[in-house]
Amino acid sequence: MGEASIKKASLITGVSKYINIFLGILFSAILSRILTPNDYGIVAIVTVFSSFFIVLSNCGLGIAVIQRKEFCQDDVNSLFTFSIYFGLALTFVFILLAYPICLFFNNKVYLPICLLLSVSIFFNSINAIPDGLLRREKKFFLIGLRLIVVSLLTYGITIVLAIFNFKYYALVIQSVVSSLLIFLWNLKNIKVRFVRKVNWNILKSIFSYSGYNFLFNFLNYFSRNLDKLIIGKSLGNEALAQYNKAYHFMLYPVQNLTNVISPTLHPILSDYQNDKHIIYDKYMKVVKLLSLIGVLVTAVCFICSDEIIAILYGAQWKSAAVCFKYMSLAIWTQMIGGTTGSIFAALNDTKSHFFVTVFNTAIIIFALIAGTASKDIQIISLYISIALISHFFTIYYILIKKTMEKPFSSFLSAILPDFSILIILCTLMWSITHFISIQNNILSFIVKGSIITVIYILLLSLFKQWKHFIPLLPSKLKNKLVK
Repeated sequence: MGEASIKKASLITGVSKYINIFLGILFSAILSRILTPNDYGIVAIVTVFSSFFIVLSNCGLGIAVIQRKEFCQDDVNSLFTFSIYFGLALTFVFILLAYPICLFFNNKVYLPICLLLSVSIFFNSINAIPDGLLRREKKFFLIGLRLIVVSLLTYGITIVLAIFNFKYYALVIQSVVSSLLIFLWNLKNIKVRFVRKVNWNILKSIFSYSGYNFLFNFLNYFSRNLDKLIIGKSLGNEALAQYNKAYHFMLYPVQNLTNVISPTLHPILSDYQNDKHIIYDKYMKVVKLLSLIGVLVTAVCFICSDEIIAILYGAQWKSAAVCFKYMSLAIWTQMIGGTTGSIFAALNDTKSHFFVTVFNTAIIIFALIAGTASKDIQIISLYISIALISHFFTIYYILIKKTMEKPFSSFLSAILPDFSILIILCTLMWSITHFISIQNNILSFIVKGSIITVIYILLLSLFKQWKHFIPLLPSKLKNKLVK
């Protein structure tokens, strides 16, 4: 499975992801006008805890199934059975924590929400093995189709519930129904079954590999959600909702552009896990493409932050626009860096991935403490953005220098033209926007976006970076251009 396989798998994943992006933006725009920031803030707090348990529930089993090609059906069944037992245990613990959560935030509304979300935790746990099998068998079409079908059904249910004044419960039920539908879909397409006895030797055999991946997920979750707990506790639900809306929209390009490619990298590149040179060459082509796309996305989000938030979410989310502007500064590095986990996993170096995450988590905590002292979500957003940018350099230094055993300078040289384009583009647009004053948000976005795109195209030509988009073209057109 080579470069063509990555392209084909990414295309299949991409189509489903982009359809889901459209659905997500459309339904989010509708829900943001029905539900209040307080509704979103309430759910955001509980989701921090439930998502933590979902991270625990996977415990690295999914990627172990992908990486260990030698696992037979009995081994898989044993891991699936363990995930059921483990999921039940986590669900029970989460239910016990419901009341302490209510006491900590001094709000009894969290009790029924926690009870509902406990169902989601269980189904997410038992989804780990079937989902890993789908990816190991490279059934990306089924995964993509599942994403679209489940999204349509759950978004539809959520909007109906919101219209009938279910408030924050509409968002909670969406999470529960989604995990249930994904499990039913997986069960129909993957052969796994419950067995009485767990083969502990299988679990021991993947402990080192999966253990470090689990610890990485744990720390990564902690570093990305500690801010929400602190903001929710110190500044309240509405401030948290404004911050969270900006944070999630900042992650949109990462989740829906980078993550189009990232899920396909591990299953495909793991076939070359003993040849670092091949993986490096193939991966750098992916990095370069994501980097150039990230330049345009970052510039548009930074310059048009006010228009984007106003168009999608309305006037009640105005505070989120400034937070989003600051956070958008980290989009470029986040889009590139979002693929590193797949490469560490493919090269069997989840240990290094974990330890660099420990360092990066410390940076996040420092930035959060400094930002929270200001009691201003906009300052917090700026500091978090700076911390996320610093992650880029630390994680790539370890990946390129230690894991891949390549010069870090060669990596920096490859992305230097892209960084130059980004700085020039944002500087020019920052100057030009002082002369653009359009009251209509949609028209203002179109005008600014068009100018950004034109300048971006000119800079691509000036820096001779067009060639990196050639692999995306159809074969016939690509051959003509190469000739």
